[in-house]
Amino acid sequence: MPVFRSVQDNDVVERIRAAKTRVVYVAPGVSKDVAQALQTCIEGKGVSQIAIVLDGDEESCRLGYCDAASLEKLSAVAINRGMQIRRHAGIRLGLLLSDQEVMIWAPTPLMFEAPRDSKEPNGLILTPETFEVLPNVLGMNPETPTNEVEISTAALTSDEVKLVVDAIKAVPLVSFDLTRLSRVFSAKFQFIETVLRGAELTKREMRLDSLIVNSDAPDELRPLLHTTVQPFNTDANKTVEVPVIVSGEQAFRKNGDPILKPTTQADIHGYWEDLTQRYIVNLPGFGKLIRHTDKAKFEAGKAAFELVLTQWVKGFRKLVEGDHEVRVTRIVDLIERRMKQSSAKVKPDRAKIQALVLNGLDGLRMIEPSVKVVYKNITVESTRDKEFLDALRKALPEDELKGWFQIFDAAPAVQEILEM
Repeated sequence: MPVFRSVQDNDVVERIRAAKTRVVYVAPGVSKDVAQALQTCIEGKGVSQIAIVLDGDEESCRLGYCDAASLEKLSAVAINRGMQIRRHAGIRLGLLLSDQEVMIWAPTPLMFEAPRDSKEPNGLILTPETFEVLPNVLGMNPETPTNEVEISTAALTSDEVKLVVDAIKAVPLVSFDLTRLSRVFSAKFQFIETVLRGAELTKREMRLDSLIVNSDAPDELRPLLHTTVQPFNTDANKTVEVPVIVSGEQAFRKNGDPILKPTTQADIHGYWEDLTQRYIVNLPGFGKLIRHTDKAKFEAGKAAFELVLTQWVKGFRKLVEGDHEVRVTRIVDLIERRMKQSSAKVKPDRAKIQALVLNGLDGLRMIEPSVKVVYKNITVESTRDKEFLDALRKALPEDELKGWFQIFDAAPAVQEILEM
């Protein structure tokens, strides 16, 4: 068994499950898999000695050392079994004592780094046997064969050092203080952009040949004119029976059946406006904001809205298909009336006009209904922007702005930035 190795969740889980008498787990936090393994260990009857020491604060979760939901479940299990999970602030190493085996590793902050692969050692295993071979695997014994050395024997050459130095000179490093500051900055709000697609069916336009629609215009002006027709504009008040949304949630009867009602396109837009007004804050000059605490509710409301939107668009398309011939006739009649006033010598007959209109309707691309949402983080620079802060004060109540952003202790915080 190698002494130095890549230690990941599966290695930790494997040793927790294999323990028979003792488990001591010390780390910044727990992942879902590690928490589940510890939970099983606590609830089992085999292991008599169990100790868990965590940092387990908000910072460790935000940096990617700990999964908050898993921490909550593990804590509940421990309390239910009369066990206390101990806390030590600032822990950034991992240690697992499983019976007589000790595994030590550097946990990965998933906010900044991907998990290590098997060729990137971030830990080691200590047993009575590995203590004996430690000098050999470190290459300290000159008589040790090269293939037994676990920490590479390859030399760091002067050429490689020069490449690093030249690269840093070419693109100088950003101040470490500023880099750390931006990494651990956290705000209560995010910018949000939304795009509603496929819901404007009555406003869809098709372009018609300028020659047939504007044939009554002078020849010299006709090329400058572009005519569009909204073929579904007169259908704006048509209704489609779809589920009802109340306060951003789909409404159901007591027996579990969805409540349905005839709904117009205006009603659909009303649902969307109600949802966005409920959770999204307009910040004039800067965009729109959403509170982190509202994101889950907004996403649930968006999912319900998309379901209703999709059903409405599907039903509306079926409705307008039934009036297709009437719609074509109405447009052709309009064009013919216009052409009677035309001085053009050559006038297309009704059949040709009808063919052009049908072709235009067939080419009217129907956009599939969807809601696109993009979240963007507020930057630490915004906390220095007076105009942004003034807009924030006008848009949100004062009590919400107390501590609206945090700069964690992992990086030095400049006092003037903290003052709003």
